[in-house]
Amino acid sequence: MKKKTAVLLIILMLSLLLSGCRVEGMGSLAVYKPEGYFDFELAAQKISAAYGKSVSEELLINIGKDKVGMLVADAESGTFTEKSWLTATGYSYLANLDVANGVVSAENVRDFGYNGKETFDVSFVGDVLYDPDFSPMGHAENVGGVLNCIDSEIVDYLRASDILLINNEFSIGTRGEPLSGKTWTFQASPESIQIHKDLGADIVSLANNHVYDYGEIGFYDTLDHLKAAGMPVVGAGRNLDEARQAQYFIVNGIKIGIIAASRAEKVYFTPVATEYSAGIMGTYESADFLDAIREADAQCDILIANVHWGTENSVKLETAQKTMAKEYIDAGADAIVGGHTHCVQGIDFYNGKPIFYSIGNFWFSSYTLDSCVVTLRVDGEMNVEPIFVPLIQQGCETRLLKGEERREYLDKIESFEPNCVEISDDGLVAAKQLY
Repeated sequence: MKKKTAVLLIILMLSLLLSGCRVEGMGSLAVYKPEGYFDFELAAQKISAAYGKSVSEELLINIGKDKVGMLVADAESGTFTEKSWLTATGYSYLANLDVANGVVSAENVRDFGYNGKETFDVSFVGDVLYDPDFSPMGHAENVGGVLNCIDSEIVDYLRASDILLINNEFSIGTRGEPLSGKTWTFQASPESIQIHKDLGADIVSLANNHVYDYGEIGFYDTLDHLKAAGMPVVGAGRNLDEARQAQYFIVNGIKIGIIAASRAEKVYFTPVATEYSAGIMGTYESADFLDAIREADAQCDILIANVHWGTENSVKLETAQKTMAKEYIDAGADAIVGGHTHCVQGIDFYNGKPIFYSIGNFWFSSYTLDSCVVTLRVDGEMNVEPIFVPLIQQGCETRLLKGEERREYLDKIESFEPNCVEISDDGLVAAKQLY
């Protein structure tokens, strides 16, 4: 009887194999699975253990068995890293989550694809002013447009950046009245948004002390015009939830987050957004912004905080700048890029992460002032290399510094408080070596 049973089992197993099923032994039992079956549940367990965080079976099913098989191979070999996601799938873990959840191309998540290089650039410039009643736009009209006021090499550099943020230091629209008692108020036409685009801007910051210059109506119009033009914004909104929202960009599979806030005003004209009222994202007290940083950090691979702060026309840092910059990094920011002071301030590193305290004006006035482009170059290992491009704003034009003039300027920036970085002739910024 036992021999007959064994023969029947063998026949059954052979028939199952011939019908396209495979047989796995499990003790005294046999588990029959269709040919090509992939155990996503087991894969999730192995990848989760190697990655150090829970990875869902549903995510892996969305990725597909061939790519998951590569992830499992890294997990089993003990070589699993964050790079494993990029190598196997073309996206980081967090970017994969966005793809799986269908939020890419949503209001604040954009996939810019692959640039064909091993690195990509996230660039920042400071204040610009497109108000026709002030000298920069008057000069631009005389020379054939804003792009003729800026070195073509700079324009080409900005356009070549994979992500570019410009600080929009004015209200946009035709309505509203200048705020009573405020010395300088700026408003540009809705058509001026095209200048942002011509320069290569992918996002603008509204976390500054001039976006509310034409009151609530002017502020709402600014938000509406930028949205209609398809220009993402950070640092302001109709309420606190909007103002604190980060914008995200996926480049080469890596998800970059940008978030912005301001503590620029000594006399308050620009309201800080609350739960029920419009305004900018404030960081006069850091708690709300720190919460926003923590939330954004959990959703991206690299987070950059853009902060409007400091004392105008002074390279001396405020205590709050030095204290809060460290708080922002401790909360999850991977780099700080500041502005507002109309001059370039010093550069620092904290826990290996760069802090550009202020990048000054970009194209804002007729005065002769130091200027720059700051670029954060990101590689496939998600390392961030800070780059400082030295410029000068003079006579309503902005030009690139070269040769001896360039080196003298870089030496000057190195000497600014806290005097702890070195800048190569190519603009690479590194922590000063202590011997």
